[in-house]
Amino acid sequence: MIAPVPLRTWRVALLLLLTAPLALPWGIDGHRLTARIATLHLETRAAAAVAEILGPDRTLADVSNLADDIRKTQPATSPWHYVDIPFDAEGFDRRRDCPGDQCLIAAIERSRDELKKPGLRPEARFEALHNLVHFIGDVHQPFHCVSRHDRGGNDVKAMFLGRHTNLHQVWDSGILGYLEPDTGVQFGRLREISLANLRVWSGGTPETWALESHRLAREVGYRFAGNSHGEVVLGRSYARRAAPLVERQLQIAAIRIAVVLNNIFR
Repeated sequence: MIAPVPLRTWRVALLLLLTAPLALPWGIDGHRLTARIATLHLETRAAAAVAEILGPDRTLADVSNLADDIRKTQPATSPWHYVDIPFDAEGFDRRRDCPGDQCLIAAIERSRDELKKPGLRPEARFEALHNLVHFIGDVHQPFHCVSRHDRGGNDVKAMFLGRHTNLHQVWDSGILGYLEPDTGVQFGRLREISLANLRVWSGGTPETWALESHRLAREVGYRFAGNSHGEVVLGRSYARRAAPLVERQLQIAAIRIAVVLNNIFR
């Protein structure tokens, strides 16, 4: 596998967002963007297999948020959307961070392994596919890979561009909305990925991807002024610094979705 992207190349900035009882990783638009970009990088066999699983008139983008819909009615699946790697930890400890394999890293691995099984029932293949697409998106949201006893930033109150929200939600949808309300415009820009980046981003494992996000949350995400009391104030300068990092994480997630699917169906 190719080594993960060095963190120092990403330190352009960062983060944070809206209060909600159930945070939707990357938001609906973010997951749809990663799925659309991933589709462009599917090889012929993978594209055919995906089309067969999804059926006519349905795309990866159309199913990219189903895991969140299921989460609302099946709360037992909630731990599959995050992994609680302690803030000060230097690595991932499966026993500590993923008890009973109920975490985001294990969920990606299960979905990937399910898709590899020959003779899997169509319903199970469909579930494994849409889960895989969603969870790979989730693991690239830094606040889904860190534990600081604040529910991944959900308990950190923030004022973002005049709106009361929280740190986690700024990452999920606040910065994305600031960048471009029109996801069609975003797609046109983010789909352009250099060959060099394609090679670098194609490597790693669910564990190393989570550790990349953990480092981003720890070394960039939580580094802001004025959070000792009350509400963190994040203005336009902060949003401008965060934007390139958010966009890159979405692109990386898309490429890795495509790579995993290409490897499964090759």
